[in-house]
Formats: sequence, C-alpha cells, structure tokens
Amino acid sequence: GIPAVSDLRDHVQRSLPAFMVPAAFVELATLPLTPNGKLDRAALPQPDGERVASAGEYVAPRTEVEQVLAEVWAQVLGVERVGVEDNFFELGGDSISSIRVVAQARELGIHVTVAQLFDHQTVAGLAPVASSESTTDAEQGLVVGEFPLTPVQRWFLEREQPEPWHFNQSVVLQATAEVDADVLRVAAQAVVEQHDALRSRFVREGGEWVGRVAAAEPADLVSVIDATDVQAADEPAFLEARASEVQAGLDLAEGPLLRVALFDLGERGQLLLMVVHHLVVDTVSWPVLLEDLASAYEQAERGVVRVEFPLKTSSFSHWARRLGELAVSPEVAGEAAHWREVEAAAEPLPREYEGANTVAAARRVSVALDAGRTERLLREVPSAFRTQINDVLLSALGAVFTEWTGSASVVVDVEGHGREDVGADIDVSRTVGWFTSVHPVALRGVEDGDLGALLRRTKEDLRAVPRKGLGYGLLRHLTDWTPSTGAAAEVSFNYLGQSTQPAADDAGPRAERTTGERRGLFVQLPGALGAFQSPQAERSHLVEVNSQVVDGRLEMVWTYGGEVFGEATVRG
Repeated sequence: GIPAVSDLRDHVQRSLPAFMVPAAFVELATLPLTPNGKLDRAALPQPDGERVASAGEYVAPRTEVEQVLAEVWAQVLGVERVGVEDNFFELGGDSISSIRVVAQARELGIHVTVAQLFDHQTVAGLAPVASSESTTDAEQGLVVGEFPLTPVQRWFLEREQPEPWHFNQSVVLQATAEVDADVLRVAAQAVVEQHDALRSRFVREGGEWVGRVAAAEPADLVSVIDATDVQAADEPAFLEARASEVQAGLDLAEGPLLRVALFDLGERGQLLLMVVHHLVVDTVSWPVLLEDLASAYEQAERGVVRVEFPLKTSSFSHWARRLGELAVSPEVAGEAAHWREVEAAAEPLPREYEGANTVAAARRVSVALDAGRTERLLREVPSAFRTQINDVLLSALGAVFTEWTGSASVVVDVEGHGREDVGADIDVSRTVGWFTSVHPVALRGVEDGDLGALLRRTKEDLRAVPRKGLGYGLLRHLTDWTPSTGAAAEVSFNYLGQSTQPAADDAGPRAERTTGERRGLFVQLPGALGAFQSPQAERSHLVEVNSQVVDGRLEMVWTYGGEVFGEATVRG
C-alpha cells in the first residue's frame, strides 16, 4: 500500500534539512516525460485540495506536553482537534496566532518561543524543545522611570499631528450581568498597575519627545454615563456623542492613557467602552487586556485583598532598550542597502483629485470571501504552495496595483506585529504595548497570466526581507541613517490574523479591530463607539488595506482618501 504521509515525512526528514521537506505529497501513476525522455516539469500537476494528502492521518498526543500544546493550538486556531503531526501553518496559523500560542502555553507551564514554533511546525517537533521553566528576564514588580521611544512611537510623535492625544484603539463590551461601577474601578486600576506601559507619559523636553512610566495611576479610570432616560431612537446619537468625548479625553503628559465608560441603558442593559491610546497598545495586546479585566473584576467582586494575574513577560521598557542596542549593531547597519533599493522603487499613485488626505475625508470599501473560499485560502493554498496567507494576500495586492498603475511593481508599506526575536532573554508574548513594525516591500504583478508564479515570487521576496522588516524602523527612527530620496510608499497593508469577531478602530497606522469573544462577564461587540482619532489628523497613506479572518470569513477593508480618489476607482 501507499505509505502514510507522516511516514513519508519521517523518512525524508532523516536525510534532508527542514526547509527541503515537501509541504505536500501528490500520488501520480507515472511521471510525465518530454519527447527526449526527461522529466517534463511543466506537466507536473499543481498540488490542490483534491490531490494533496499533506495533513495525513490524525495522530493523537502521546505525552502531557504534546497534549497541552495540541489543546492550545486547537483553541487558538479554532479547529476541533490537532494531531501531533499536523503542521501549524497548514492549519491556518500565522505569526500573530503563534504569539497567542506562546502566551497560552506559558500560562499552562509550557515554555516555547515563536522562533521555535517556526522551526518546529508540528506538535511532535515542538514538544521536545519545550521547557518547564522560562529563561526570559521579566520584572514582576512595578516598572517605572524613563524609557527610550520605539520606532513606531517616534514615527507617530514626530509627525506632529494637531491633536496627538486623540489617537486611540477601543473596544465595546456588552455586560451579561449587572456591572458594579466601584468593582469595575478596582479592576481597571489593577490592570493598569499590572501592565506598566499603560502608565506611560509622553512629554516634550528640549524639543524632543520623552517617554516615562509613572509609579501609580491616581485618576478615576471609570466614567458612568446615565442613558436610562434616552429614547431608543435617540440612543445611537447619544452614545456616539458621549463616547467621542471619552475618546478625545486622554492626556499624554499627565495621563491616564486608558479610560472605561460604563453606559447605563436601563432595561436595555449596560455597555462598556474601553479606550486606550495607541502609543501604549496594539492588536496583540487586546486579548491580554480583556482577559485580565474580566479576571480582575471577578476577583474584586469576590472581595480579594489583592488581584492576582498571570506572571508578567518582559517589560515594554526592557524591549525598547533592546531595540536601541540593536539599532546601532553592525548587523542592522548591513541592511541599509536592501532598504534603499526597495525605497528607490516607490512611485506616486495616480491621483484623481488634489484634495486633503485627512481622517475626516477618509472613506472605506469593504469586501469579504465566503466561509468556503476562506477555508481553502487558509488550509489548501498554504499546504500546496508552502506559503502563509500573508503571501497570498500580498500577491493579490501586487497584481491589483500594478494593473491599475501600469507599473512593473508597486512599493507597499507592510505592517507587522513587530514582536520579533531580539534575544532569548526577552519574551513579550503577554506584554501590553505598541510593538508594531512597518517596512516597505516592492510587489510585482502577474506575468503571462501565471498566478502560481506570482505567488512563488512574492513568497521568495518576503522571505528575503531581513529580520522580518524590524531593522527598517530601527534604522529610520533610531539612527541618523538617511533613507532614499524616492517617493514614500502611498499604500499600506496589514493582516491581523484570525478572530471570532470583526476587527475595531482604524486607529493607525492601520485599522486594528479586536471585537469578539466572551470573556467572563463581558462579550465584545462588533463596531466602534465615538471618533477614535482626531478628524484633523493627516493620514499616513492614501490607501490602507486591512485584512482579517472573522468568524471563518476573510474581510478586507480598503480605507482611502475620499478627496483624492472616487469610490468607483477603489471598488474597481
């Protein structure tokens, strides 16, 4: 009989390095040959969902470590079960979900790193390198004092926006039982004490922005807003107006940078709006914040003397200092030629109108794939082409923009989670802060109608990016390196991973929505409340493309300058 795929992989792995192990195995009756008797590579079938047996048979966990890892993978990836020979990325995993795996496994006493998960992509491969003890440096007490600004924080503050205090991310929560405002205050205070970055302050000194972490957050973080007498028809406008006041009320210099509004709707229940300045939060931070808020509320409601949280990972201040050290290293300096070459290829987009590119003028177009096509995109394409969904989406983006502009390539700023490997002593899988990294990539178009070739070229180009793009921001914002004089990228792209809910506010650099799952007393709701950034703010790109898999469907939101392009152009 035909050997099982797992047996074939085991056999191949004994003699080939990991990167040469096939992603898929296709059964053929005979090999296609040319008239000269040589292998006809062009006639070989492309692996697809009907021919690929890459998933193999289910192999159950055999040890306690494998059992824990398999359960964590299944929970994070939203699949029913995970076999120890299943490939993480073929199950729909990506770099953001890998961080969640590391964080959840850590809470269960299994310590692995994102780098290890990329090197060992099955439970069977990852379990032997897992540890029961962490080697990371993580201060468990209050972290206070001055810290160096990270590249993305400098990028924002040095843009000199008219209202820099109004640049937030937020979520809307539905209470499933009555929320006690005083208990909520205790919970919010505990969360801010636990996550040091939330106590940050940003001030100008001698013309330079400086970051500090305060020892305490003395402000009342919870506002109770009575909407019991508001008529149902007037309720949306009332909530929007009051939420916008909360969104615009943060203070960079004095704090707080987190506020919670508790809306009392009478018989219609209660809503919570949680607002955090983007300087101290990102999309990876939100699941941590919401889990800890729900846990803190439950503990405070029981009257515990001190709220307990999972152990901290490395502090944001420690991370920021490490980036400063890395920025002046010879390795990062050696990346300059690569980034200059990419930047030099950037060209301006063809504008329809010469209007302003402000937040107030921004417009959106949303598109989505159905669940069936999304499933194929997540499971079959990565297996067949040994790629990740990011590669597929960027290939499509390159095809669309090169066709529109008529250029051979288009330079796009790609946003990543930024929580890359900067040393074995640093683990930021459960650290709250703004870690985002942005780097330019030159995307090419389709040649001779060969989409498979485009995907392979895009994958190769993305794998050639040094340090997953982290070095670009280090050079650009933490050194005196001078970038290319070419045009800046006018398109940005961000893939936010998989969620059980839609993604939240377009609170830059790109939209990072985080709405969704039930966490104790709170259930996240789709949508937003209030203006999450100043309407006067200048947008950083003309077109921002944000994508996320929500409840099994791929959603893409195109945000564009409404005074620069018409809707028909963007939809076309």
